[in-house]
Amino acid sequence: MSQTATIVQPTKANIGIFTNPKHDLWISEAEPTVERVLKADDLKHGEVTIAIKSTGICGSDVHFWHAGCIGPMIVEGDHILGHESAGQIIAVHPSVTHLKVGDRVAVEPNVICNECEPCLTGRYNGCEKVEFLSTPPVPGLLRRYVNHPSVWCHKIGNMSYEDGAMLEPLSVALAGMQRSGIKLGDPVLVCGAGPIGLITLLCCKAAGACPLVITDIDEGRLKFAKELCPSVITHKVERMSAEDAAKAIVASFGGIEPAVVMECTGVESSIASAIWAAKFGGKVFVIGVGKNEMNFPFMRCSTREIDLVFQYRYSNTWPRAIRLLENKVIDLSKLVTHRFKLEEALEAFATAADPKTGAIKTGAWGRIAARRFESTAAKAAESGKEGAFKAAEATKQGTSKAAEATKQTTSNAAQATKQSTANAAEATKQGTAKAAEATKETASKAAEATKEGASKAAEATKEAAPKAAEATKQGAAKATEATKEGASKAAEATKTAAEKASETAKEGISKASASAAEYASKAQEGLSKVTSSAGPAIAGAAKGAAESLSKVGGRTAKVVGFVEKQVPTVIYYSKVAAEVGKIVFRGQKMSPPSVETFQTYFQNVWKNPTSLLQSATQSASQIASKTAQQPGSIISRVQNISRAQLITGGVIAAECLGFFTVGEMIGRFKIVGYHGENGAAHH
Repeated sequence: MSQTATIVQPTKANIGIFTNPKHDLWISEAEPTVERVLKADDLKHGEVTIAIKSTGICGSDVHFWHAGCIGPMIVEGDHILGHESAGQIIAVHPSVTHLKVGDRVAVEPNVICNECEPCLTGRYNGCEKVEFLSTPPVPGLLRRYVNHPSVWCHKIGNMSYEDGAMLEPLSVALAGMQRSGIKLGDPVLVCGAGPIGLITLLCCKAAGACPLVITDIDEGRLKFAKELCPSVITHKVERMSAEDAAKAIVASFGGIEPAVVMECTGVESSIASAIWAAKFGGKVFVIGVGKNEMNFPFMRCSTREIDLVFQYRYSNTWPRAIRLLENKVIDLSKLVTHRFKLEEALEAFATAADPKTGAIKTGAWGRIAARRFESTAAKAAESGKEGAFKAAEATKQGTSKAAEATKQTTSNAAQATKQSTANAAEATKQGTAKAAEATKETASKAAEATKEGASKAAEATKEAAPKAAEATKQGAAKATEATKEGASKAAEATKTAAEKASETAKEGISKASASAAEYASKAQEGLSKVTSSAGPAIAGAAKGAAESLSKVGGRTAKVVGFVEKQVPTVIYYSKVAAEVGKIVFRGQKMSPPSVETFQTYFQNVWKNPTSLLQSATQSASQIASKTAQQPGSIISRVQNISRAQLITGGVIAAECLGFFTVGEMIGRFKIVGYHGENGAAHH
C-alpha cells in the first residue's frame, strides 16, 4: 500500500530515559534538540533523523539500571537506555538516497567499523570497534528523536511500529536458530520463558521442532507460554541437583532426550541441567547472558560429545525477521503486555522489573510492552496511517448498509410507535379505573385496622402495668442480695490474695538469700582461681618477654642470653640468702635491718659506685690487720661457733660442692621448715 500517513513534525522537546552508576533512573532533555532536528544541519554523511514511535524495555536495560553493568560493559556516567525501536524518518542527509522523509523504519542499534575481520566476513556482531546503542558509553534509543546511519534503518512498510520494535528480540532468536541448526522433527528444549525464550519457542515451533518443552521457575510464565503455543509441554523447574533436574525434564519429553537445547536464561544451574539432559552428540546453545565465570559438568559434555555453543547478539537478521512478521509466520503481538507513554517511562521500568506484574514485553514511547514503549502521538500517527485505507473501505461499505438499515429502522420505529401509542392509551384507561377501585378498598381496610389496633394496644397496656411493677420489686430484691454476696466474696478474695502475697514474698526472700549465697560462693571460687593462675601467668609473661628479647641479634643477643641464663640462678640464690639470713639473725638474736636502711644504702651506692669498692677494700684491710694482731681471738671465736652457725656453714659448703640443693639441706635439718623446690628450679 502506498505511504499516506501524515509526516511527523517535531514540536516537543527531545527527552530521554537516563540511568547512572548510582542506579538512579530519570527523564531529562536529550540530544539532538528539537531545534537541531528542525534545522537538520547536524546530520552526518549517510545519517537520517528518526522520530521514535515505539521502544521496548529489554532485560539488559533493567540490568544496566539495577546492576550498573553487564560483564565488562559498565555504566560510568549519565547513560540513555533502550535499543529496541521503530519510528518514522523526519530528516535525511543529502547523501542518503534509499530513504525519504515519512518512511517507517526499524532501527538496528549498532554502528560497525567495516574494517575488522568480523565486519569484512559478514559477522559484524563481533566487530572490535562496534558502537551498540544503549551499551555504555553509547546512548540508547529511549528518546523522541535519534540520528542514526541510514544503512541500519530497515523499512517496515505497513507493519505496526510495535512489531517493528519487536524485530530486535526476534533477531536474537533468529541468530540462535540459524547457528543451532534445528531441523524438522528435532526434539527441542527451551530453557526460560522470558521474552527471548518465548520468541525462540515460536521460532522452534515454526521450524517444525517436536516435541517441544519449555522450562521456567515461574508458573505464570509457563501458563503464558502454553497460551502462546498450545502444543508446547511446560515444565516447572524445582530445586534439585542438575542431574536430577535433567531426569525430570527428559520425563516431560516422554523419555526422549532433546537433540538441541536453546538455553535462554544464562543461569549456571539451568545450563548444567541442559547439558545433563541433552542426548549423545546433542547441542546446548546458550543465548542467555550470565555471570562472568561459572561451573558446568565438563566430563558430561566430554563423554557425551555435547556441543556447548554460545551467541553474542546477531548479524544480518533484520530482513529475515521482517519477512516472517509480514507473512504471519510468527505473531509477536501477544508478547506486548503493557503499554506506557514516554513520559511514564519510570512506571514502565518499574513494571518491567517487577515479576509480580506478569510483564513479558513492556514498551514506551506511546506504547510499552513488557519491553516496548510508544507515545500517544506515535500511536495516533500509526493508527491514522495503518487504518486509513481500512477506514475508507469500511466507510464506503458502511454508508450503504447504514442507509438501508436506517430506512428499515425508521419504518419499524413508526409502526412500533403507532402500536405502542394505542396500547398505552388502553392500558392507561384500564389502569385508572382499577387504581381508583383499589384506592377506595385500601382506605376502608386501613381505617378498620387502625380502630382494631388502638383497642388492642389499650388492653395490652392495662394488663402490662401490674406485671411491670411486680418485676421491678423482684429485681430490686435480687439486686440487694447480689450486692451482699458480692461484698462477701470480695472480702474473702482480698484475704486470700494477701495470704498468697505474703507467702510469695517469703519465698522470694528465701530464693534471694540462696542466690546471694551462691553468688558469694562463686565469687570466692573465682577469686581463688585468679590467685592460683596469677603466678603462672606472670611467669609465662616473663618467659615470653625473654623469648622475644632472645630473638635480637649481635652483641645484644649475647647480653640478653647471658642475663636470661642468670635470672633463675639469681632468683634461686636470693631465696637461699633469705633463708640463711633468717638462720643467722635468729641464732644471734638480731633483727634484720629495715627497708629504709637498705634503700639508703643502695641509693648511696648508685650515686657513688666507687665508694662500695673503697669501703670493701678498707674493711678487708681492717679485718686483715685485726686478724694479724689477734690470732688468738680467731681460734677463740671458732671454738665458740654456735650450732646454727655450724649448720649454715655446712649447708653452704655442701651447695658449693654440689652434693645437695640448699633447699634439700635446709629441709633435712628442719631448721626453717623449707622442703625444697622441684628439679626444674635449680640450674
